[in-house]
Amino acid sequence: MSNRAETLQRIREAFEPLPIRLQPMFGEQAIYCDDRIFGFICDDTLLLKLVPEATELTEQLPRGEAYPGSKPYGIVDDDAMDDIDWLHEVAQTIAATQPHKPAKPRKPAAGTAKARRPGAH
Repeated sequence: MSNRAETLQRIREAFEPLPIRLQPMFGEQAIYCDDRIFGFICDDTLLLKLVPEATELTEQLPRGEAYPGSKPYGIVDDDAMDDIDWLHEVAQTIAATQPHKPAKPRKPAAGTAKARRPGAH
């Protein structure tokens, strides 16, 4: 199931002014902070990676799967979504434990003209 545009916008706004990026992944959205993945948005729900460094921040969250058989993730409910200070802290804490994955440059769409070399006719 996909996410609604208004859900994605609400999540983006909740993390402002952090450097957040959403990227399609597995039919849902991965969410990054500082180009480090810290969770997923699946079925209009923010799911956080559970890492030892963020245990105190995530221990109160219910657990759930991103997809059947996945490892458990912390489910961010509406009350937690309203706690902006907590959201920012947990995103940065989890992200700091993850490898850096900068966004790959997009390839030009098929059929677009290539840039000409200087002097080429």
